[in-house]
Amino acid sequence: MAISLLWLTFLGVGFEAFSQVLAPKRLSTPVFLDSMKRATPVVPKVISAVGINADSTQTDSLQSDSDLKSTVKYSAQDSTVMDPGQQEVHLYGKANVTYGAIILDADYIRLNWKTNEVFARGNYDSTAKKWIGQPIFQDNGEKYDTKELRYNFKSKKGFIKGIVTQQGDGNIRGTTVKKDEENNMYVRGSIYTTCNLAQPHFHIAARKIKVIPEKQVISGPFHLVIADVPLPVGLPFGFFPVPKKKEIGTSGIIMPQYGEEPNGRGYYLRDGGYYWAISEKINMNFTGQIYSKGSWGLGVASTYAQKYRYSGSFNARFNRNLQGNEVKALNRPRNDFSLTWSHAPVPRGTSSFGASVNIGSNSFNQFNEFSTTRYIQNVASSSVQYNKQFGQFARIGSSIRVNQRFPDRSKETRDSLGRVTNTDPGALDAGIDFNFGINQIAPFALKGGTGAWYESFRLGMDFSGGISANNTKVFADTSTARLGFSLFNPPTVVTPESGAPTTYALNSQSLPEFIKNGQLTGRFSVPISLPNIKLFRYINITPGISLSGETFTKKFKYEYMGNNKVKVDTLQGFYFANNVSFSASMNTRVYGTFFFHGKRLEAIRHTLIPSASFSYVPDQSNLFEKTVVNQRGDVRYLNRYRTIGGNLTTSGTSAAGISWSLNNLFEAKMRPKSDSTGKQFEKKSILDNLSLNGSYNLLADSLKMSDISLNANAQLFKNLNFNFSANFDPYAYVKDELYGTVGRKINRWSFTEKQGLARLNNVNVALSTRFAPKGSDKPKKANTPNTEEQQRLINANPDAYVDFNIPWTLNLSYNFGYSRQGLSKGTTIQALRVNGDFSLTPNWKFVFDTGVDVVAKAPSITNIGITRDLHCWEMSFNWTPFAGSGIRANNYSFEIRAKSALLRDLKLSRRRSFYDRGSF
Repeated sequence: MAISLLWLTFLGVGFEAFSQVLAPKRLSTPVFLDSMKRATPVVPKVISAVGINADSTQTDSLQSDSDLKSTVKYSAQDSTVMDPGQQEVHLYGKANVTYGAIILDADYIRLNWKTNEVFARGNYDSTAKKWIGQPIFQDNGEKYDTKELRYNFKSKKGFIKGIVTQQGDGNIRGTTVKKDEENNMYVRGSIYTTCNLAQPHFHIAARKIKVIPEKQVISGPFHLVIADVPLPVGLPFGFFPVPKKKEIGTSGIIMPQYGEEPNGRGYYLRDGGYYWAISEKINMNFTGQIYSKGSWGLGVASTYAQKYRYSGSFNARFNRNLQGNEVKALNRPRNDFSLTWSHAPVPRGTSSFGASVNIGSNSFNQFNEFSTTRYIQNVASSSVQYNKQFGQFARIGSSIRVNQRFPDRSKETRDSLGRVTNTDPGALDAGIDFNFGINQIAPFALKGGTGAWYESFRLGMDFSGGISANNTKVFADTSTARLGFSLFNPPTVVTPESGAPTTYALNSQSLPEFIKNGQLTGRFSVPISLPNIKLFRYINITPGISLSGETFTKKFKYEYMGNNKVKVDTLQGFYFANNVSFSASMNTRVYGTFFFHGKRLEAIRHTLIPSASFSYVPDQSNLFEKTVVNQRGDVRYLNRYRTIGGNLTTSGTSAAGISWSLNNLFEAKMRPKSDSTGKQFEKKSILDNLSLNGSYNLLADSLKMSDISLNANAQLFKNLNFNFSANFDPYAYVKDELYGTVGRKINRWSFTEKQGLARLNNVNVALSTRFAPKGSDKPKKANTPNTEEQQRLINANPDAYVDFNIPWTLNLSYNFGYSRQGLSKGTTIQALRVNGDFSLTPNWKFVFDTGVDVVAKAPSITNIGITRDLHCWEMSFNWTPFAGSGIRANNYSFEIRAKSALLRDLKLSRRRSFYDRGSF
């Protein structure tokens, strides 16, 4: 053995001299031994008992192969002692041995060149009454804290006592350990835990554990110990994968939740399956559920991200549900599905692809969702779009959209046998849209221009189209209150007032009708911007011309049949409608300042922004059909292509109108509270916007004025947000049975009929505020390091995580709404909402979300949550005492689980969901 040649030097200087006991000698420099050369031992000048010096620079010219593949370096702070008799080197005091990727530190280390072994241990300090310098062994970055260690450099096997090592999120402790040549460890008397305390709160106790570094931990029979109390909870074997440092997650089995739905699907095992951490860029989650009364479900979910390019998530679920009624005839299976997909690109290059998909069966949320927010969701919108830019001017784009309204559960009825029937099957509107366009260009200034007036002439082109279909039985709202007539040849359902649904259930039988109801449209426009005109230096005038046209595959023909009924015939074919329009817009700004010269308030500045636009369409005869609609001879111009409700108008073949608006801004000029800012004055917004909007149809034969809208928003008292909107009808109404309780609008001003200056149609007021300590709105950061993808997910869903660093937050909102149509009675909604959280202690977090429906005099949906940080565990309790509807029941859930993602299946759960009809 090459290391044994160390003795050549000692033999050359007299072996007998070393038969004595050598006194320890302090060394000031590390000692190096090159195992690749047969040489004199590399020993500093050590004075032996007979006074012979060994030259550390002296080498032997003889060389041969060695069993060791690298240089062994060793040093000690106190002393190094050579023992030729036993062929050993003893290192005392903060000793260190380094061999390749192996590093060993201890208070005492013994190297044996004959057996290629190293032994290390600590020393007991009788003064401090504790062990010091216990061995720390590192191999390829893996660190092991031990009490005593023996390791063979040649065989790469070792024996360890009292080990503590970190493997991924968990650490392993054992009484004795054997280490083989493949770096695997066999631990006896072992515990496995993710708690990093010296005395862990919990651990898995096993007689034997095998550790495959950086891959997995495998144990024999084990049981769970909490607070040093063994629990009768365990398994015959355990498998704990060790995540790689750059991996998003760890592949492994997901343990299911358990519980019962008393009058529903029975006992269940839910959301168990397998998590597959494919790579840093993508992972997948396969789950399933099974119920004792025959129901089952499957799901697959994935999140993915490509740095600097895109990120997204995908979730598909399918459930086969049986309610488990005792009457077998009622146990009709129901198939429910849900698909959500979100894809967010990072803007780069000239193209982009994005998706926001949320579609599902009408009953999926009602019977399969456990989130209150998802359960009460009534509308889901989906879209997938692609856009591409060609150079500086051309662009194309396409999109697929699906807008879904789920059934109104308040319309459910039960017969004597308990069968549930919903008269509202929900509504679906789907379509494919596409567009192509040329951005407006200045043809007379393609090379930059010289500033001439005609160079501001601009020309563009837009073409768009699409195919859309819906499951609506009637083309529009044909109530007499809105139109003043009814249909002579109505479909199955006459009007919404009949109580029957205006939509049909979408299934394999109704799919042909759905497709037949589809409409293909194509639109083009050529906007032309003429040179701007400056009037009186301060008024900007922008004229414009637009050429436009549309294509349709359906056309509607109207005929009055008497008795206040209009017949509507649908003609299939290919139709084209085009028109030209002229427009001009005018705007300016007017400033006014009111001086106060107060202690802090110096002045208030008022900015008035009036604007007006004029539009004229010479001929619309190809778009509308003049039709008598009732016995009085009232005339309507009904749209030939956009259904009855698409565009109601009383105008003739030409159209001309003026639209106007008045926007107001108010700012305060304030002196700063402190002179340290260096500013003499600072601006503060008083009213961000106060606007009045309306329009006037110049060519209409009556009712020329549109409704007038009033809008305002401001931030009051630093953090109080105020929003206001109202709509006023300037015309008077008279009672008319043909128009129901709404009455008929007449061509007379409201104030001339003593009905007020204008009739209030609706008003909405919203106040909201947020209270929180400074810095609470900053992006959330977890206490442990996260990947960029994990941090993005946390910041995108802040409500899904508990931040113990924020002591409290409080959000208040108040909403008031009033609406009234014509002479009918008004309806009022009024709600107060409060939500927030607070930390009772640094480890207790309370979350609440509640409100009051002032009109109904009842609480709205209320949620209360409690989270307790138990160091390596966390406990959560969520309770919904008020579900906001008689259809839903209250619910609660309790869960205690290990924090580590590796041991997330060590949990205890109890849940009662809002759709459980019984009690526990």
